[in-house]
Amino acid sequence: MRKKITVKDLQSFKGKQKLVCILIKNEEEALAADKVGFEMLATGLAGKYKNDDDHPNFEQLVKMRDAAPTAFMHCGAPDSFIPTIDEAKKFSFKILEHGFDMLYCNTRFDLIRELFKEGIPCLGHVGLVPPKRTWTGGFVAVGKTAKEAMWIYDQCLKIQDAGGVAIEMECVPYKIAEVISKKVEPTVMSMGSGPGCDVEYVFGCDILGTTKGKIPRHAKKYRDFQQEFARLQKERESAFQEFYDDVHTGAFPEKKNVVEINENELDIFLNKLEKRG
Repeated sequence: MRKKITVKDLQSFKGKQKLVCILIKNEEEALAADKVGFEMLATGLAGKYKNDDDHPNFEQLVKMRDAAPTAFMHCGAPDSFIPTIDEAKKFSFKILEHGFDMLYCNTRFDLIRELFKEGIPCLGHVGLVPPKRTWTGGFVAVGKTAKEAMWIYDQCLKIQDAGGVAIEMECVPYKIAEVISKKVEPTVMSMGSGPGCDVEYVFGCDILGTTKGKIPRHAKKYRDFQQEFARLQKERESAFQEFYDDVHTGAFPEKKNVVEINENELDIFLNKLEKRG
């Protein structure tokens, strides 16, 4: 059985071993990821992402954690779910009790610092941070100028100084990402920031082709589950139609679908029924 990965392991892997992380959304994906042996996994509560119905509730998160027990797994929640430091502490203690390893903290440096005091591992986020994208121009790469690159580096240092264990670096030019990754202490997770960081990180839904809308440039679709889901829906409709038609034509139920009674017992019942009138 694989050894459970810890914060200390992450620190020892930096600069020596490339890790791989995917975001998972259900127990089936967790089981598949565990079978492969991903070193890191990510997940988040419904509400953290655009498609609320496509993400788990807390009970489902726990099942996912149990399905992949050795991966270093972080959990995210929308800022509205943990708006204050006290609420974030309560949520963090809760996920740690259920086996999660790290809390996603966006760019909330004060939160990272306070949780670090409690011994709670935190993940910061730099570059394109979707909830804060209005400050960087929308869904665009960040760090394509020297000024922006220095700003990203300074953000990384703030996360490091606050006690952050890891940094998600999203859509940053790969040469910038590689340089910064080598200069900072936290584990740097590349989300569309090239191969030079400590961890390669993509969403499982992009790999499986279940993403609603356009798949981002930094991802790669290895399967087309949306097409498979559409095929299964057609099969579902056809099966229901066949059953409906069989009922009306008398083809269902067949003899094998019903319960028989001994003919003698049937005659006795019918006689008794007739006598009652």
